[in-house]
Amino acid sequence: MRIAFVVDIFPSMSESFVLAQITGLLDRGHDVVVYALRDPGDGRVHDDVSRYGLDRRVRYVRQPAVPKGRRRVQMAGWIAAGLCRRPKTVARGLWYDLRQKRGFDYLPLCYLLDCLGERFAVVQAHFGPAGNNSILLRRTGVTRRLVTAFHGYDVTSTVRQYGANVYDDLFAAGDLFTYNSRSTYEKLLALGCPPDKMTWLPMGVPLHRIDFRVRQPDPDGRVLVLSVGRLVEMKGREYAIRAMARVIRRHPHVRYVIVGDGPLRSALEGLIVEEDMVGRIELLGWVDDATLAGLYGQAHLFLHPSVVAADGNTEGQGVVLLEAQAHGLPIVATRHGAFPETVLDGQSGFLVPERDVSALVDRLEYLIDRPDQWPAMGAAGRAHVAAHYDQNKLNRQQEQWYEHVLTGRAITPLELPSGSSPSDRWPYTQGNNGQEQHHEPNS
Repeated sequence: MRIAFVVDIFPSMSESFVLAQITGLLDRGHDVVVYALRDPGDGRVHDDVSRYGLDRRVRYVRQPAVPKGRRRVQMAGWIAAGLCRRPKTVARGLWYDLRQKRGFDYLPLCYLLDCLGERFAVVQAHFGPAGNNSILLRRTGVTRRLVTAFHGYDVTSTVRQYGANVYDDLFAAGDLFTYNSRSTYEKLLALGCPPDKMTWLPMGVPLHRIDFRVRQPDPDGRVLVLSVGRLVEMKGREYAIRAMARVIRRHPHVRYVIVGDGPLRSALEGLIVEEDMVGRIELLGWVDDATLAGLYGQAHLFLHPSVVAADGNTEGQGVVLLEAQAHGLPIVATRHGAFPETVLDGQSGFLVPERDVSALVDRLEYLIDRPDQWPAMGAAGRAHVAAHYDQNKLNRQQEQWYEHVLTGRAITPLELPSGSSPSDRWPYTQGNNGQEQHHEPNS
């Protein structure tokens, strides 16, 4: 199949799950092209970007100038040129764009103009806004099918910003909508997503590339706690630093390392100084794949206390928690988003309330004082990821879903992860006839 991925940023250090899907489809013999709005421009990329030559597969979509007057002139010129090349396609795109419930939007038209002459079996959009930008590709026949993956912020902060009808046009035009958790599923239903177009398909990790290690204290007794992710409010790094400062004061053999970068870096550096933790809590910024793998190998515990941000932004699965569990690290995280599905609370780690520094300290100290429990928790986490979040298995499932929407052929759905819904049944996929299929959790 010829497949187009539509994303906001590429390549993104914080969206390795998108990269894993792309490379997995390439491994399976498909032809993949990436359409993105922008390059992060920081020069930091995953090794697979160069290994698979993805820089030759990415197209950066044109965007009109910001001043309204100049934008109109620019778009008029682009539309005129497009009409000369593919008059029927561009005319249909304009007609559909003008009739959208949310009003005329330049970006979907820019995607269409940059895809003139292309034909795709499937367009895979990651996050709801990317799905909106892909609508005209489906309406005008540039792609036979449009699949949109929803992850978290796209059903929370995006909806708060643009309103509950933000995806009405997408729900009508799209062929399949995948969600990563029960929380995302329920929000999509509330927004009006057609149930017969929905299925559970989480993001995974390349398990075959992740080395599992049984965790034991270092010979000198030192314990390394690790966090990985963007430095934004949603990741809860402020609470992590405050909790770790209290832990380190009582356990001077503990060190805390944070990998990642973002707009809160200066504020967090100031908090480390304020807590008198310089040299004991480190902000490393983004690191290359080999360095990150080394840190995962050296660490003993993983800390990820995400919170609902002021703008309503939340995490979906927390893919980094899957990576950490695959490496064999016991987890301390918050009861946030889909984390109760991603982490087996009490088995592979502990979940505490958001913004509760004392609870974080309690669970961290519990684990620091009981290293004999680390091996069993690490093994439980690895088994959980292997059973439900192995990227190779998920790539095969994704490929089958593409075949499903292209041909209508039924396939066997994935099993719901154990522990994700302890007390009730919930529909996570739909059959061809729109009837809900239910699965009892394995807990």
